[in-house]
Amino acid sequence: MKIYINQLQTGCILAKNIFSVSNKLLAYKKTKVDQHIKEALQAFLVKEVEVEELLDNGGVFQPKYKLDENIHGIEGNSEIIHNKSFYQLYMDAVQSYKRLFINWQSGASLDIAEIRQIILPLVGELEEHEREIFQLYHYCKQEDYIYHHSISVALLSAFLGKKLQYKQGDINQIALTGLLCDCGMSKLPTNIITKKITLTEKEYHDIKKHPIHSYNLLKNIMSIQEGVKMGVLQHHERIDQSGYPLGVKGKQLHPYSKIVALADIYQAMISVRPYRSKQSPFKVLEQIIQDDFGKFDLSVVNELKKAIINISVGTKVKLSSGFVAEIVFVDEQYPTRPLVKIEPNGEIIALKDKAELFIEEII
Repeated sequence: MKIYINQLQTGCILAKNIFSVSNKLLAYKKTKVDQHIKEALQAFLVKEVEVEELLDNGGVFQPKYKLDENIHGIEGNSEIIHNKSFYQLYMDAVQSYKRLFINWQSGASLDIAEIRQIILPLVGELEEHEREIFQLYHYCKQEDYIYHHSISVALLSAFLGKKLQYKQGDINQIALTGLLCDCGMSKLPTNIITKKITLTEKEYHDIKKHPIHSYNLLKNIMSIQEGVKMGVLQHHERIDQSGYPLGVKGKQLHPYSKIVALADIYQAMISVRPYRSKQSPFKVLEQIIQDDFGKFDLSVVNELKKAIINISVGTKVKLSSGFVAEIVFVDEQYPTRPLVKIEPNGEIIALKDKAELFIEEII
């Protein structure tokens, strides 16, 4: 029977040889599984295995579910178990990316097959979990920010690509661009990317080199599309030429980079970071629309705005005054300042008429 790797138990017997994504033999058929073997398979990002029906002690192996009972494929390879929640799949992806990132810090080369295995199954689940994409920032831990950020940017980028009517092949490439845009951070000193106070001018200058480091990790890998490489290199560039590292603008920017640029800044601002506190999605969107006007592609901004409007009605929020409220209506002209009902007294307030009030957090 085929099972997910975290279902493996001590005493399971492998039914087939197990190979890594690079075709390296990891374990032989008929091997009895112990904790060491299970950890080794997890380290090599093995997602599922086939095992015998009986354990080594003769007992019947009874997992809660079998992988081949309820699956569907993504581009003919990666598979998703529907029994796992989107949150669980997301957290699995974060931990898998973390292991890869640590390997890159140690000098390992980037394996695009492993990257695809991490993110494409989640991309295949987007249509049924659009609302959850905008709640992922709740799960971000400060110490693991960079790993959460990369997975979240990949998913939001894919979501925006879908809303912009890109074909599925392009959506997958956009997701890969979002996931890999910060892979070059692995080439920076650890004390910089984990620093909990404001960066010095020199440290900030070093951080601004990460798109180049990311591009250099990808540039010689023939199986990575050129659009992904350019999107990674340009994800901090801006339409008005105010970005970095090359200061290019407008038509010089690859379409992938325009999508990932917005997803990257949005996710960064709503998440807890080592040296900055998080902000509410509404406040971030307001800043992007007003303060950063002209920096981002307007069609991409509009899709982000529509998405936030669509998921907002009925949402519980915390206001800057400390009161809890429920969003009851969103005016497209004022998407960041909806009509809210204050709890518990039921008072209705139009935030567009209350400049001193803003939505501090989605609950």
